[in-house]
Amino acid sequence: MSTTEKDLQDTVVAGEQETDQTATSAEAVETEEEMQTRRLKIEESVQRYFQNKEISRERNEENKLLFEELEVLFQQSGEEEIVIVLPNGEHAVLTPKISEREVLDRDLLADEMQVPKDELKTPFDFCMFTAQGKLTPDMITKHTTVEREIKMKITKRKATSRRRRGRQSADPVEE
Repeated sequence: MSTTEKDLQDTVVAGEQETDQTATSAEAVETEEEMQTRRLKIEESVQRYFQNKEISRERNEENKLLFEELEVLFQQSGEEEIVIVLPNGEHAVLTPKISEREVLDRDLLADEMQVPKDELKTPFDFCMFTAQGKLTPDMITKHTTVEREIKMKITKRKATSRRRRGRQSADPVEE
């Protein structure tokens, strides 16, 4: 190689190295810009997430109050079922929900057995008193009452009535 060719080659190699360094620094700048953009997206998403949670909490609280108001109005109406057509064509159905439970009055039972109320806490205590003959099934029946609680249940139904669906499934399909 001649001196001129060698100088030319050195110049080309040096130019390539500068280009590589410039490209590397440009990539570093782009990477930094990308990092800032990503960081801003994360911050924005986190803010929206917590805003949505707050809105959800507020809506749930409002729905709870609306449900309580609906319960009172439903009980005052005295109707067995109320059907309301919603804007999307579905039906909102309000029906009573009756729950019954048996409650044992431990205070009166303890008084009748002449033992402190604290001694009638666990199933083991009841077994022990039954084994001793101090507690009988009749005593439990005597001090057990049934509590009925009527609440409102609200559901959504599709526009077709249940009777139609029942008839359609009962009728054979002719093809």
